[in-house]
Amino acid sequence: MNDSTDHPAIVRLRAELDAAWKGIGALAQMDDGRRDRVVAELRTAVPDVASLAAREVGTEAAVAEISRFAGVGVPGSDPAFPTAVIWDDVVRTAAEAARATC
Repeated sequence: MNDSTDHPAIVRLRAELDAAWKGIGALAQMDDGRRDRVVAELRTAVPDVASLAAREVGTEAAVAEISRFAGVGVPGSDPAFPTAVIWDDVVRTAAEAARATC
């Protein structure tokens, strides 16, 4: 039996989500220009990888992996900068991208 959690596409999605999660925690310390570029990258790269994973292993497995990360909370949340809002947007759009592959 092939466990989809070990499939290379899911491993890549997991790595992308982990990097995004860690990057979100550092956003408050970045200057505005760099922060905007990082946020834009997160909002496009994670959904792209989610879409590819869904095509390779199925929507259910990709969305399940995204959901695991969505419920973790945001590291380094700063009341002066809406990291939780950005993280919610990233995982929401990733799940939508995965579901759109049907």
